Amino acid sequence: MDTKQKEKLERYFKNSSHFLWGLGEKNQKVTYPWLRNKGKRLWGANFDFRDSPYRGVTEQLLVNPGIERLLRDLIVPRVKEQFSDKAIEFLRLSWNVGNLPSITYLKQYNVEDAYPFIEINRQFNYVERWGELAGVWFEEIEPWLKE
Repeated sequence: MDTKQKEKLERYFKNSSHFLWGLGEKNQKVTYPWLRNKGKRLWGANFDFRDSPYRGVTEQLLVNPGIERLLRDLIVPRVKEQFSDKAIEFLRLSWNVGNLPSITYLKQYNVEDAYPFIEINRQFNYVERWGELAGVWFEEIEPWLKE
């Protein structure tokens, strides 16, 4: 990853309205122990962070392990755990043509909750908007993975 790409992805990560682009667990109480355990398995016993608000932990993660390792070891596998290749392909095609996918089509790809790619209005049962991760994933992360 070149410096320009690294800095851009770091800014996306820092400015995300959701910690880890919404790929963490439910809340800080659950996410921090999950992240600490996962991080130690991925990056060794020396991985740790000080508990602080999400913004502070995000800054620490950009130092250790850094954006490249976060993406390769945590973010990408987390997306692959939650979404099949076919579901990601469908979401990518929808993104590229500029259409929000309908809930009916999401169900055909066994996607009950497309967050953080898609935000669904549960009260009225419709796709409200693209989620914050969609653009970063399809425009930045996937092309980087192909390099």
